[in-house]
Amino acid sequence: MAFENGVDWKPLAPDQRGRHANLSSALDAAFKDLVTERNAFFDSLVDNWGRLFPSLPAVPGRYEDGKIFVYVRNAPTAFTVRPRLRSVAARLAQLPGAPKRIDLRLEIHA
Repeated sequence: MAFENGVDWKPLAPDQRGRHANLSSALDAAFKDLVTERNAFFDSLVDNWGRLFPSLPAVPGRYEDGKIFVYVRNAPTAFTVRPRLRSVAARLAQLPGAPKRIDLRLEIHA
């Protein structure tokens, strides 16, 4: 029953199975993908966001590859926040410990 209904049901050789030789290496790779990048500036930004931008209906969500992702609840809120991102980035650049380039991205998270 190695070949039935046009399908070869024989198991693949270990070198043809993919990038992981066993379950342990697959789980290790999955957990490494879940680790988030730590940044002291972003951590202080999260702590002080409400004080810095009290009327902005957005929150800092995550820091990834030098980009700060700002979360909003829905598309209409994103529409009102997007024009203000440049002024938010200018204010963030004035904070102590700020990186040379502030790259803000807007994402919708309910």
